[in-house]
Amino acid sequence: MIRAGTVDDCFEVYSIICEIEDYALSYDIFKRLYKKIIASDSYKVLVYVDDKQIVGVITLRLEWQLHHCAKIAEIIECAVKKGYRSGGKGSLLFEFACKLAKNQNCFQVEVASNCKRIRAHKFYKKLGINKTHYKFCKPI
Repeated sequence: MIRAGTVDDCFEVYSIICEIEDYALSYDIFKRLYKKIIASDSYKVLVYVDDKQIVGVITLRLEWQLHHCAKIAEIIECAVKKGYRSGGKGSLLFEFACKLAKNQNCFQVEVASNCKRIRAHKFYKKLGINKTHYKFCKPI
């Protein structure tokens, strides 16, 4: 089952994000940001629940962009817990997020993915996302 994320889901979502990042983020900061995000109209957090356990999450940022003259849905996080991957849950989350974006009058769905995440790149290509941009980052 896919549903909107709630405050009570915070730790399970945190655990999945830390797993995909392969790094333990600060839970205190994560919790504060998570609460802001789920309270905002500009973000949507969706969770995949399997047998009362959250096993996947996708976060969208919905924003107007001048260079498109349209509203865009950007996937900020998309992760499925180890042991539940390759079973279609990520695809279902993605399709649900696309329907939500369409209902929010978004022009398209975009995603940036770290260069090292080859498996994720194959996943997105399989879902019909085309590589049309480069993303550049500079730590400050």
